[in-house]
Amino acid sequence: MAKFFIDRPIFAIALSLIIVFAGLIAGFSLPIAQYPNITKPQIEVSTTYVGANATTVEESIAQAIEQKVNGVENMRDMRSTSTNTGGYTLNVTFNLEKNGDIASVEVQNRVDQAKSSLPSEVSGFGVTTAKRSSQTIMYFALTSPGGTYDGMFLKAYGAANVVDPVKRVKGVSSVGEYGPEYAMRVELKPDMMAQLGITASEVAAAIKSQNIQAPVGSIGSKPTTGDQEFKYSASAQGRLKRPEEFENIIVRSSKGEILRLKEIATIYEGQRMDTPSSMLLDQGKGGEGVIYPVSLTTDANALDAVSEIRKVLVEAETRFPPDMKLVIASDKTQFVRESLEKVAHTFVEALILVLLVVYLFLGNLRATLIPMLAVPVSLIGTFGAFVLLGFSINTLSLFAMILAVGLVVDDAIVVVEAVEHHIQDTGLSPKEATYRAMREVSGPVVAIACVLAAVFVPISFMGGSTGQLYKQFALTISVSMALSAVVALSLTPALCAKFLRPQSAMTEGKEKKSFIGNIIYRFNVWYASTVARYTNRVGQCIRYSKLMMCGLLVLVILAGLFFKITPTGYVPEEDQGMFLVSYNLPEGASSNRGTQAMLKFSQELAKFPGVKYVMPVNGFDVLSMAPKSSAGIIPVMMEEYDKVLPEYGFASNKGYGSAAHIEALKKYGPSPIHRKTFITHFV
Repeated sequence: MAKFFIDRPIFAIALSLIIVFAGLIAGFSLPIAQYPNITKPQIEVSTTYVGANATTVEESIAQAIEQKVNGVENMRDMRSTSTNTGGYTLNVTFNLEKNGDIASVEVQNRVDQAKSSLPSEVSGFGVTTAKRSSQTIMYFALTSPGGTYDGMFLKAYGAANVVDPVKRVKGVSSVGEYGPEYAMRVELKPDMMAQLGITASEVAAAIKSQNIQAPVGSIGSKPTTGDQEFKYSASAQGRLKRPEEFENIIVRSSKGEILRLKEIATIYEGQRMDTPSSMLLDQGKGGEGVIYPVSLTTDANALDAVSEIRKVLVEAETRFPPDMKLVIASDKTQFVRESLEKVAHTFVEALILVLLVVYLFLGNLRATLIPMLAVPVSLIGTFGAFVLLGFSINTLSLFAMILAVGLVVDDAIVVVEAVEHHIQDTGLSPKEATYRAMREVSGPVVAIACVLAAVFVPISFMGGSTGQLYKQFALTISVSMALSAVVALSLTPALCAKFLRPQSAMTEGKEKKSFIGNIIYRFNVWYASTVARYTNRVGQCIRYSKLMMCGLLVLVILAGLFFKITPTGYVPEEDQGMFLVSYNLPEGASSNRGTQAMLKFSQELAKFPGVKYVMPVNGFDVLSMAPKSSAGIIPVMMEEYDKVLPEYGFASNKGYGSAAHIEALKKYGPSPIHRKTFITHFV
């Protein structure tokens, strides 16, 4: 095989160019993320039974749907939440290998089987089945700095003019909305209804029948008389919009007497009872706002998707009315970008170090150039395999490529060293030396690739999330080593036959040398003496082999001991520029108490140095992921990395926050706190 490429160097170069171009094309199309996709597919089923409490929702909706959904193929577990506001949510989690789209279809089919058992009110409201993504990539908010618009207006405006364009961006899975939703509130008067014998269902039926958009046909359509000259499209008043229009809804008419809605109810514009309220505090100042968390699909390119979202938001901002402001509070791609930049810097530094080490040992610029041409071919070509394997560009795969830099260069060095030996020591021509060297080292080159594959490939067969996490790391090294072997048997011998030249023997230091040549000569002298001393020490160790075996046993025991006591973790804890606070009041606490606690605690958090945005949301329970008047969350966004100074005291700490930790924060201000800490505070 090697002889074929030595005789046809152009073919060897063309093959390497194909590998490089395939890797480059794949590299620009691969998704970019912080870690490999280790999120199990989740499907969410949600609906609302208006006016029902949690027990009623459990008995009438949850049992019917869960009985059908249970046992769907490859299902791992499911969790449902029923709330006192009539909401129902079922989260179905599947095994990691399950396709999310197929899972969504299968769950939808099971839900359709249960619809005949659901109350008519629920069927009329609708049952939604959708893929759920747990990765929130960014937060943005709408606010009115001057207080011109309240939260209901901001949410209505955002839903019509901001959210829909963001949802159309490629890679966006969902856009949440934390804010009060506009509603026409109808508060019934029970005493009046009891006197008149009116039930709530009669009121609901009257509103439903009279608040409609009805087609009323046309005037002048065929069949008509011969003298009909015009045709008109008729229209009638559609859905009611103002409280005064709702007040005139006729609830009952009997014997010429009409009972209107305003006589038994108070109608006004207000907030839906099951929607959370939210604020935005910028450097401790702000007011009502609407918070929008954006989640991406598992195969999305995070950097491209967020870049496109930013463009959409900038365009939408040009159409804002006066005193409306859009704030991008958090962008996690900043962390991904920083991580990838650091990895890229490390990659370049590794290449430079390899170049220096190879040149220092070979002492020949031509011989050094050959491995440095072979290494990029193997590494860039690895991206082409990413497409076939379904991998993404992430910190683990790039770290594997950094490690592979020192591995793939070995194959080329083995070939170059062998060719150099035959040129300098046996006096063969470069081409003949390459022939003889490849007959000697082709087997070892293949053996090196096979041995490393035997080490790393088994890791890819590990199951679960951990196996999926490190699968890309292992296969990246394996693929790069396989390509390195191909390059070492094709491109490297072809370049050796063309580039390498015989060199005159080095004198014992009497010949005048250049500065670099003098450094290399001195290094070779030192290295030769070091090898001699090492050989002598090895001989001594062989004479005392029993003592050496005891020392080896001690090292093995110490290694096992350190392995047991070293802290373990899933992935390293890393600063992502935010932390999340959740609070819970006693069960049954009203939203008014929750709002007061939210304001108090948010103002305390906003005083900490390094805190940029505080986005409190009251009426949402992060544990059940459902509306709850006695709970809330407070995402806290920190200043940019270059602005958070060490004297602020914001440093990474192990562990999670607690109520006592928060009290310490209130007391001491800038105490050490991890910026990705999840803190639960019970008020």
